Amino acid sequence: MRPGQMGCYDLIFPIGRPEDPAVQRSLYVDASQGASGDMILGCLVDLGVPLEALRAAVRELPIRGWSLDSRQIVRCSLTATMALVDVEDTGPHRGWADLQKLLMTGSLAPRVRDRALRIFRRLIEAEAEAHGQTPDAVHLHEAGGTDAIVDVVGACAGLEHLDVGEIVVSPMTMGFGEVRCAHGVYPVPAPATTLLVRGAPVRGGSIEAERLTPTGAAILTTLADRWGSLPAMRPRAVGYGAGHRELGESPNMLRMILGDVDPESTGLGGVGREIAVLECTLDDATPQALAFAARRLLECGALDVFTSPVTMKKGRQGHHLTVLARPDDVSRLARQVLRDTPTLGLRYRFENRFELERSVCTVDTSYGAVSVKVGTLNGRVLHVWPEYDSCAALAERDSVSLWQVQQAALDAYASRKDSKKPKGETT
Repeated sequence: MRPGQMGCYDLIFPIGRPEDPAVQRSLYVDASQGASGDMILGCLVDLGVPLEALRAAVRELPIRGWSLDSRQIVRCSLTATMALVDVEDTGPHRGWADLQKLLMTGSLAPRVRDRALRIFRRLIEAEAEAHGQTPDAVHLHEAGGTDAIVDVVGACAGLEHLDVGEIVVSPMTMGFGEVRCAHGVYPVPAPATTLLVRGAPVRGGSIEAERLTPTGAAILTTLADRWGSLPAMRPRAVGYGAGHRELGESPNMLRMILGDVDPESTGLGGVGREIAVLECTLDDATPQALAFAARRLLECGALDVFTSPVTMKKGRQGHHLTVLARPDDVSRLARQVLRDTPTLGLRYRFENRFELERSVCTVDTSYGAVSVKVGTLNGRVLHVWPEYDSCAALAERDSVSLWQVQQAALDAYASRKDSKKPKGETT
Protein backbone atom coordinates (compact mmCIF):
# COMPACT_ATOMS: atom_id res chain seq x y z
CA MET A 1 0.00 0.00 0.00
CA ARG A 2 1.41 3.36 -1.08
CA PRO A 3 1.24 6.52 1.11
CA GLY A 4 -0.77 8.32 -1.56
CA GLN A 5 -3.44 5.59 -1.61
CA MET A 6 -6.22 4.84 0.85
CA GLY A 7 -5.00 2.77 3.77
CA CYS A 8 -3.25 2.99 7.10
CA TYR A 9 -0.79 5.58 5.80
CA ASP A 10 -3.57 8.13 5.48
CA LEU A 11 -3.98 8.05 9.26
CA ILE A 12 -0.42 9.28 9.63
CA PHE A 13 0.02 11.43 6.53
CA PRO A 14 -3.38 12.90 5.60
CA ILE A 15 -3.69 14.20 2.05
CA GLY A 16 -6.21 16.93 2.99
CA ARG A 17 -5.34 20.60 3.30
CA PRO A 18 -3.24 21.65 6.34
CA GLU A 19 -5.33 23.05 9.17
CA ASP A 20 -3.00 26.04 9.53
CA PRO A 21 -3.66 28.44 6.61
CA ALA A 22 -0.09 29.76 6.93
CA VAL A 23 1.24 26.36 5.86
CA GLN A 24 1.84 26.11 2.12
CA ARG A 25 1.52 22.88 0.18
CA SER A 26 4.51 22.13 -2.05
CA LEU A 27 4.97 19.51 -4.79
CA TYR A 28 8.43 18.28 -5.74
CA VAL A 29 8.71 16.62 -9.15
CA ASP A 30 11.74 14.35 -9.54
CA ALA A 31 12.27 14.14 -13.31
CA SER A 32 15.74 12.59 -13.10
CA GLN A 33 14.38 9.58 -15.05
CA GLY A 34 12.58 11.76 -17.60
CA ALA A 35 8.91 12.66 -17.99
CA SER A 36 5.98 12.26 -20.35
CA GLY A 37 2.31 13.14 -20.20
CA ASP A 38 1.20 9.65 -19.19
CA MET A 39 3.97 9.40 -16.57
CA ILE A 40 2.68 12.62 -15.00
CA LEU A 41 -0.87 11.23 -14.96
CA GLY A 42 0.27 7.96 -13.40
CA CYS A 43 2.27 9.82 -10.78
CA LEU A 44 -0.71 11.97 -9.77
CA VAL A 45 -2.96 8.92 -9.42
CA ASP A 46 -0.28 7.12 -7.41
CA LEU A 47 -0.01 10.21 -5.22
CA GLY A 48 -3.67 9.95 -4.29
CA VAL A 49 -5.61 11.90 -6.94
CA PRO A 50 -8.77 9.91 -7.81
CA LEU A 51 -8.67 8.61 -11.37
CA GLU A 52 -12.30 9.68 -11.74
CA ALA A 53 -11.31 13.31 -11.05
CA LEU A 54 -9.05 13.22 -14.12
CA ARG A 55 -11.70 11.55 -16.26
CA ALA A 56 -14.33 14.07 -15.15
CA ALA A 57 -12.17 16.98 -16.31
CA VAL A 58 -11.59 15.48 -19.77
CA ARG A 59 -15.31 14.71 -20.13
CA GLU A 60 -15.97 18.45 -19.99
CA LEU A 61 -14.39 18.74 -23.45
CA PRO A 62 -16.14 18.02 -26.78
CA ILE A 63 -13.91 15.04 -27.64
CA ARG A 64 -14.97 11.41 -27.96
CA GLY A 65 -13.38 8.00 -28.39
CA TRP A 66 -10.98 8.00 -25.43
CA SER A 67 -10.56 6.13 -22.16
CA LEU A 68 -8.30 6.62 -19.14
CA ASP A 69 -7.40 3.77 -16.80
CA SER A 70 -4.43 2.77 -14.66
CA ARG A 71 -2.70 -0.31 -13.32
CA GLN A 72 0.01 -1.09 -10.81
CA ILE A 73 3.36 -2.40 -12.08
CA VAL A 74 6.68 -3.34 -10.50
CA ARG A 75 10.02 -2.31 -12.00
CA CYS A 76 13.42 -2.63 -10.38
CA SER A 77 11.57 -3.70 -7.20
CA LEU A 78 9.63 -0.40 -7.13
CA THR A 79 5.83 -0.25 -7.37
CA ALA A 80 4.36 2.44 -9.59
CA THR A 81 1.14 3.41 -11.33
CA MET A 82 0.98 3.31 -15.13
CA ALA A 83 -1.64 5.53 -16.77
CA LEU A 84 -3.37 3.89 -19.72
CA VAL A 85 -4.70 6.41 -22.23
CA ASP A 86 -6.51 4.70 -25.10
CA VAL A 87 -7.99 6.54 -28.09
CA GLU A 88 -9.95 5.26 -31.07
CA ASP A 89 -8.35 7.88 -33.28
CA THR A 90 -5.61 10.41 -32.52
CA GLY A 91 -7.95 13.06 -33.91
CA PRO A 92 -7.33 15.83 -36.45
CA HIS A 93 -4.11 17.79 -36.67
CA ARG A 94 -5.10 20.68 -34.44
CA GLY A 95 -3.75 24.21 -34.61
CA TRP A 96 -3.84 26.90 -31.94
CA ALA A 97 -7.30 28.12 -32.95
CA ASP A 98 -8.65 24.55 -32.79
CA LEU A 99 -7.14 23.85 -29.38
CA GLN A 100 -8.22 27.21 -28.00
CA LYS A 101 -11.80 26.66 -29.17
CA LEU A 102 -11.86 23.11 -27.80
CA LEU A 103 -10.61 24.11 -24.34
CA MET A 104 -12.82 27.21 -24.15
CA THR A 105 -15.93 25.32 -25.30
CA GLY A 106 -15.84 22.88 -22.39
CA SER A 107 -16.77 23.65 -18.79
CA LEU A 108 -13.33 23.20 -17.30
CA ALA A 109 -12.48 24.86 -14.00
CA PRO A 110 -10.91 28.26 -14.86
CA ARG A 111 -7.45 27.42 -13.52
CA VAL A 112 -7.41 24.00 -15.23
CA ARG A 113 -8.44 25.61 -18.52
CA ASP A 114 -5.93 28.47 -18.25
CA ARG A 115 -3.04 26.14 -17.41
CA ALA A 116 -3.93 23.83 -20.31
CA LEU A 117 -4.10 26.80 -22.69
CA ARG A 118 -0.66 27.99 -21.56
CA ILE A 119 0.83 24.53 -22.05
CA PHE A 120 -0.57 24.11 -25.57
CA ARG A 121 0.39 27.67 -26.50
CA ARG A 122 4.00 26.94 -25.58
CA LEU A 123 3.88 23.69 -27.55
CA ILE A 124 2.57 25.60 -30.58
CA GLU A 125 5.24 28.30 -30.26
CA ALA A 126 8.02 25.71 -29.94
CA GLU A 127 6.81 23.80 -33.02
CA ALA A 128 6.48 27.04 -34.97
CA GLU A 129 10.02 28.08 -34.13
CA ALA A 130 11.40 24.62 -34.95
CA HIS A 131 9.75 24.58 -38.39
CA GLY A 132 10.18 28.25 -39.27
CA GLN A 133 6.47 29.04 -39.24
CA THR A 134 4.16 31.39 -37.40
CA PRO A 135 2.21 29.99 -34.42
CA ASP A 136 -1.10 30.46 -36.24
CA ALA A 137 0.12 28.35 -39.17
CA VAL A 138 1.31 25.37 -37.12
CA HIS A 139 -0.76 22.21 -36.67
CA LEU A 140 0.31 19.80 -33.96
CA HIS A 141 0.46 16.13 -34.84
CA GLU A 142 1.26 13.84 -31.90
CA ALA A 143 1.22 16.70 -29.37
CA GLY A 144 -2.22 17.87 -30.52
CA GLY A 145 -3.87 14.47 -30.65
CA THR A 146 -6.65 13.30 -28.38
CA ASP A 147 -4.24 11.35 -26.17
CA ALA A 148 -2.11 14.48 -25.64
CA ILE A 149 -5.23 16.47 -24.73
CA VAL A 150 -6.13 13.82 -22.16
CA ASP A 151 -2.57 14.02 -20.77
CA VAL A 152 -2.49 17.82 -20.49
CA VAL A 153 -6.01 18.39 -19.18
CA GLY A 154 -5.72 15.42 -16.81
CA ALA A 155 -2.40 16.71 -15.44
CA CYS A 156 -3.84 20.20 -14.86
CA ALA A 157 -6.93 18.73 -13.18
CA GLY A 158 -4.78 16.52 -10.94
CA LEU A 159 -2.63 19.42 -9.82
CA GLU A 160 -5.76 21.46 -9.13
CA HIS A 161 -7.08 18.60 -6.99
CA LEU A 162 -3.89 18.67 -4.91
CA ASP A 163 -4.17 22.46 -4.51
CA VAL A 164 -0.41 23.00 -4.29
CA GLY A 165 1.04 26.46 -3.73
CA GLU A 166 4.43 25.76 -5.30
CA ILE A 167 5.79 23.26 -7.83
CA VAL A 168 9.53 22.58 -7.71
CA VAL A 169 11.05 20.46 -10.50
CA SER A 170 14.42 18.72 -10.47
CA PRO A 171 16.86 18.80 -13.39
CA MET A 172 15.28 16.76 -16.21
CA THR A 173 16.85 13.84 -18.08
CA MET A 174 16.21 14.13 -21.83
CA GLY A 175 17.93 11.05 -23.29
CA PHE A 176 19.63 10.75 -26.67
CA GLY A 177 19.40 8.81 -29.93
CA GLU A 178 16.61 9.03 -32.50
CA VAL A 179 12.81 9.11 -32.46
CA ARG A 180 10.31 8.64 -35.28
CA CYS A 181 7.49 11.18 -35.53
CA ALA A 182 5.02 12.50 -38.11
CA HIS A 183 7.72 14.52 -39.93
CA GLY A 184 10.32 11.73 -40.06
CA VAL A 185 13.20 10.50 -37.89
CA TYR A 186 14.46 13.21 -35.53
CA PRO A 187 17.35 13.28 -33.08
CA VAL A 188 16.58 13.02 -29.36
CA PRO A 189 15.71 15.34 -27.73
CA ALA A 190 13.10 16.28 -30.33
CA PRO A 191 13.37 19.82 -31.76
CA ALA A 192 10.31 21.12 -29.91
CA THR A 193 11.51 19.58 -26.63
CA THR A 194 14.88 21.29 -27.00
CA LEU A 195 13.20 24.67 -27.42
CA LEU A 196 10.76 24.11 -24.56
CA VAL A 197 13.52 23.45 -22.00
CA ARG A 198 15.47 26.65 -22.65
CA GLY A 199 16.49 28.07 -19.31
CA ALA A 200 15.71 24.85 -17.42
CA PRO A 201 18.35 22.46 -15.99
CA VAL A 202 18.65 19.29 -18.10
CA ARG A 203 21.02 16.42 -18.85
CA GLY A 204 21.25 13.74 -21.51
CA GLY A 205 21.59 10.68 -19.29
CA SER A 206 23.29 7.38 -20.08
CA ILE A 207 20.43 5.48 -21.80
CA GLU A 208 19.70 5.80 -25.52
CA ALA A 209 15.99 6.60 -25.57
CA GLU A 210 13.61 9.54 -25.59
CA ARG A 211 13.28 10.21 -21.86
CA LEU A 212 11.57 13.62 -22.02
CA THR A 213 8.71 14.01 -24.51
CA PRO A 214 7.42 17.34 -25.87
CA THR A 215 4.20 16.99 -23.86
CA GLY A 216 6.08 16.19 -20.65
CA ALA A 217 8.49 19.07 -21.24
CA ALA A 218 5.65 21.50 -21.96
CA ILE A 219 3.75 20.57 -18.79
CA LEU A 220 6.74 20.78 -16.47
CA THR A 221 8.38 23.88 -17.92
CA THR A 222 5.08 25.77 -18.02
CA LEU A 223 3.93 24.93 -14.50
CA ALA A 224 7.23 24.82 -12.58
CA ASP A 225 7.56 27.69 -10.13
CA ARG A 226 11.27 26.98 -9.75
CA TRP A 227 13.96 24.37 -10.38
CA GLY A 228 16.20 22.62 -7.92
CA SER A 229 16.51 19.92 -5.31
CA LEU A 230 13.90 18.77 -2.81
CA PRO A 231 12.77 21.83 -0.83
CA ALA A 232 12.47 21.85 2.95
CA MET A 233 9.09 20.32 3.71
CA ARG A 234 7.13 17.81 5.77
CA PRO A 235 6.33 15.05 3.23
CA ARG A 236 2.72 13.89 3.15
CA ALA A 237 2.67 11.47 0.22
CA VAL A 238 4.96 10.01 -2.45
CA GLY A 239 3.85 8.88 -5.90
CA TYR A 240 5.54 7.04 -8.79
CA GLY A 241 4.35 7.18 -12.40
CA ALA A 242 5.75 4.60 -14.81
CA GLY A 243 6.53 5.07 -18.47
CA HIS A 244 5.53 2.40 -20.98
CA ARG A 245 9.07 1.46 -22.03
CA GLU A 246 11.36 -1.00 -20.30
CA LEU A 247 14.83 0.55 -19.99
CA GLY A 248 16.87 -2.19 -18.32
CA GLU A 249 18.32 -1.11 -15.00
CA SER A 250 16.46 2.21 -15.12
CA PRO A 251 12.95 1.98 -13.62
CA ASN A 252 11.74 4.66 -16.09
CA MET A 253 9.59 6.35 -13.45
CA LEU A 254 8.63 9.88 -12.53
CA ARG A 255 8.42 10.63 -8.81
CA MET A 256 6.42 13.28 -6.97
CA ILE A 257 6.66 14.20 -3.30
CA LEU A 258 3.81 16.18 -1.77
CA GLY A 259 4.51 18.03 1.44
CA ASP A 260 3.76 20.99 3.67
CA VAL A 261 6.08 23.97 3.96
CA ASP A 262 5.66 26.17 7.01
CA PRO A 263 6.54 29.73 5.90
CA GLU A 264 7.84 30.54 9.39
CA SER A 265 10.44 27.76 9.07
CA THR A 266 12.08 29.54 6.14
CA GLY A 267 12.73 32.64 8.21
CA LEU A 268 11.02 34.75 5.55
CA GLY A 269 7.72 33.26 4.44
CA GLY A 270 5.90 34.51 1.38
CA VAL A 271 5.84 32.67 -1.91
CA GLY A 272 9.05 31.70 -3.72
CA ARG A 273 8.98 32.25 -7.48
CA GLU A 274 11.43 32.10 -10.34
CA ILE A 275 11.41 35.12 -12.61
CA ALA A 276 13.24 36.07 -15.79
CA VAL A 277 15.18 39.32 -16.12
CA LEU A 278 15.65 40.75 -19.64
CA GLU A 279 18.02 43.69 -20.13
CA CYS A 280 19.51 45.88 -22.82
CA THR A 281 21.25 49.27 -22.97
CA LEU A 282 20.27 51.91 -25.51
CA ASP A 283 21.89 55.15 -26.60
CA ASP A 284 19.71 55.79 -29.66
CA ALA A 285 16.16 55.51 -28.26
CA THR A 286 14.03 58.59 -27.72
CA PRO A 287 12.02 58.98 -24.48
CA GLN A 288 8.84 58.58 -26.51
CA ALA A 289 10.08 55.27 -27.98
CA LEU A 290 11.03 53.96 -24.53
CA ALA A 291 7.65 54.91 -23.06
CA PHE A 292 5.87 53.23 -25.98
CA ALA A 293 7.98 50.07 -25.63
CA ALA A 294 7.37 49.91 -21.87
CA ARG A 295 3.61 50.19 -22.32
CA ARG A 296 3.58 47.49 -25.00
CA LEU A 297 5.68 45.13 -22.85
CA LEU A 298 3.32 45.51 -19.91
CA GLU A 299 0.35 44.85 -22.17
CA CYS A 300 2.11 41.68 -23.38
CA GLY A 301 2.42 40.28 -19.86
CA ALA A 302 5.64 41.71 -18.40
CA LEU A 303 5.58 41.84 -14.61
CA ASP A 304 7.43 45.15 -14.54
CA VAL A 305 9.38 47.43 -16.88
CA PHE A 306 11.75 50.20 -15.82
CA THR A 307 14.68 52.23 -17.12
CA SER A 308 17.71 53.80 -15.49
CA PRO A 309 20.27 56.27 -16.87
CA VAL A 310 23.71 54.91 -17.82
CA THR A 311 26.89 56.23 -19.40
CA MET A 312 27.82 54.13 -22.42
CA LYS A 313 30.92 53.88 -24.57
CA LYS A 314 32.33 57.09 -25.95
CA GLY A 315 30.74 58.93 -23.04
CA ARG A 316 27.25 58.72 -24.50
CA GLN A 317 24.27 59.04 -22.17
CA GLY A 318 21.86 56.15 -22.54
CA HIS A 319 19.18 54.10 -20.87
CA HIS A 320 19.28 50.66 -19.29
CA LEU A 321 15.97 48.86 -19.97
CA THR A 322 14.98 46.08 -17.55
CA VAL A 323 11.99 43.77 -18.00
CA LEU A 324 10.78 41.34 -15.32
CA ALA A 325 8.77 38.38 -16.60
CA ARG A 326 7.57 34.88 -15.88
CA PRO A 327 10.03 32.29 -17.28
CA ASP A 328 7.63 30.98 -19.92
CA ASP A 329 7.18 34.51 -21.36
CA VAL A 330 10.88 35.11 -22.10
CA SER A 331 10.83 34.35 -25.85
CA ARG A 332 7.68 36.35 -26.52
CA LEU A 333 8.83 39.41 -24.56
CA ALA A 334 12.34 39.26 -26.02
CA ARG A 335 10.84 39.48 -29.50
CA GLN A 336 8.75 42.44 -28.33
CA VAL A 337 11.87 44.27 -27.07
CA LEU A 338 13.62 43.67 -30.40
CA ARG A 339 10.59 44.97 -32.32
CA ASP A 340 9.92 48.10 -30.27
CA THR A 341 13.44 49.31 -29.47
CA PRO A 342 16.52 49.90 -31.65
CA THR A 343 18.66 47.38 -29.69
CA LEU A 344 20.51 44.71 -31.69
CA GLY A 345 20.40 42.21 -28.82
CA LEU A 346 19.49 41.69 -25.20
CA ARG A 347 20.52 39.62 -22.21
CA TYR A 348 18.35 37.43 -20.02
CA ARG A 349 18.80 35.39 -16.86
CA PHE A 350 16.66 33.60 -14.30
CA GLU A 351 16.49 34.62 -10.66
CA ASN A 352 14.52 33.59 -7.59
CA ARG A 353 12.47 36.04 -5.56
CA PHE A 354 10.09 35.98 -2.63
CA GLU A 355 6.69 37.57 -3.09
CA LEU A 356 4.01 38.55 -0.63
CA GLU A 357 0.69 36.88 -1.17
CA ARG A 358 -1.29 39.41 -3.18
CA SER A 359 -5.00 40.10 -3.46
CA VAL A 360 -7.27 42.87 -4.66
CA CYS A 361 -10.45 43.99 -2.92
CA THR A 362 -12.96 46.77 -3.54
CA VAL A 363 -13.91 49.37 -0.93
CA ASP A 364 -16.68 51.95 -1.04
CA THR A 365 -15.77 55.60 -0.51
CA SER A 366 -17.69 58.86 -0.77
CA TYR A 367 -16.17 59.23 -4.24
CA GLY A 368 -17.15 55.75 -5.40
CA ALA A 369 -15.74 52.20 -5.46
CA VAL A 370 -11.93 51.90 -5.34
CA SER A 371 -9.76 48.83 -5.96
CA VAL A 372 -7.19 48.23 -3.23
CA LYS A 373 -4.08 46.02 -3.43
CA VAL A 374 -3.29 43.98 -0.32
CA GLY A 375 -0.01 42.22 0.49
CA THR A 376 0.04 39.56 3.23
CA LEU A 377 2.74 37.47 4.89
CA ASN A 378 1.75 34.35 6.81
CA GLY A 379 -1.84 35.56 6.88
CA ARG A 380 -0.93 39.02 8.23
CA VAL A 381 -1.60 42.16 6.20
CA LEU A 382 1.63 44.12 5.65
CA HIS A 383 0.86 46.48 2.79
CA VAL A 384 -2.32 48.15 1.58
CA TRP A 385 -2.47 50.66 -1.25
CA PRO A 386 -5.24 51.89 -3.57
CA GLU A 387 -4.92 51.19 -7.29
CA TYR A 388 -3.73 54.34 -9.08
CA ASP A 389 -6.00 54.08 -12.13
CA SER A 390 -9.06 53.55 -9.96
CA CYS A 391 -8.27 56.62 -7.81
CA ALA A 392 -7.20 58.81 -10.73
CA ALA A 393 -10.47 58.26 -12.58
CA LEU A 394 -12.52 59.31 -9.55
CA ALA A 395 -10.27 62.30 -8.81
CA GLU A 396 -10.65 63.64 -12.35
CA ARG A 397 -14.41 63.08 -12.36
CA ASP A 398 -14.98 64.94 -9.07
CA SER A 399 -12.21 67.54 -9.53
CA VAL A 400 -10.47 66.59 -6.29
CA SER A 401 -6.86 65.70 -5.59
CA LEU A 402 -5.56 62.20 -6.12
CA TRP A 403 -4.40 62.18 -2.49
CA GLN A 404 -7.94 62.77 -1.21
CA VAL A 405 -9.31 59.72 -3.04
CA GLN A 406 -6.37 57.56 -1.96
CA GLN A 407 -6.80 58.57 1.69
CA ALA A 408 -10.54 57.89 1.53
CA ALA A 409 -9.82 54.40 0.17
CA LEU A 410 -7.29 53.69 2.93
CA ASP A 411 -9.74 54.89 5.58
CA ALA A 412 -12.48 52.71 4.10
CA TYR A 413 -10.22 49.67 4.12
CA ALA A 414 -9.12 50.31 7.73
CA SER A 415 -12.73 50.53 8.85
CA ARG A 416 -13.61 47.10 7.52
CA LYS A 417 -14.19 44.58 10.27
CA ASP A 418 -12.32 41.91 8.37
CA SER A 419 -9.34 44.05 7.32
CA LYS A 420 -6.97 41.64 9.08
CA LYS A 421 -8.50 38.61 7.39
CA PRO A 422 -7.83 38.86 3.66
CA LYS A 423 -8.99 35.29 2.86
CA GLY A 424 -12.27 36.48 1.45
CA GLU A 425 -10.71 38.95 -0.94
CA THR A 426 -10.56 38.08 -4.59
CA THR A 427 -7.43 38.08 -6.67
